[in-house]
Amino acid sequence: MVADQSGRGCVYGMDIQNSALENTLSLLEKSVDRNERKLVKLFSLCHSRMEDVIPKDTPIRLVAFNLGYLPGGDKTIITMPGTTLMALHAASRLLMSGGLISIMVYVGHPGGRYILLC
Repeated sequence: MVADQSGRGCVYGMDIQNSALENTLSLLEKSVDRNERKLVKLFSLCHSRMEDVIPKDTPIRLVAFNLGYLPGGDKTIITMPGTTLMALHAASRLLMSGGLISIMVYVGHPGGRYILLC
């Protein structure tokens, strides 16, 4: 769904928890072929630093945020409003005209409600 007919396109995924990246890699290995996996770049990195890994002038059509904490992971590691605001600003700078930003906020923990208020 990411690549056009030329086979170009890329998904940049980032998380501060290596277990989230390992889970993603495992799901990719089970569900997509090797050529499709090459289109996915995973980074152990805070979302606020997306501009550090996405090449300049890359046409970004969608930035999707899944905010909260990692299910089955350490519940003390949660999304923080400060880094999320920085990430939203970075996303707005990277996004091509007509692109979208999608935000999913899990409010089932105290930090989730705080993010909604900011």
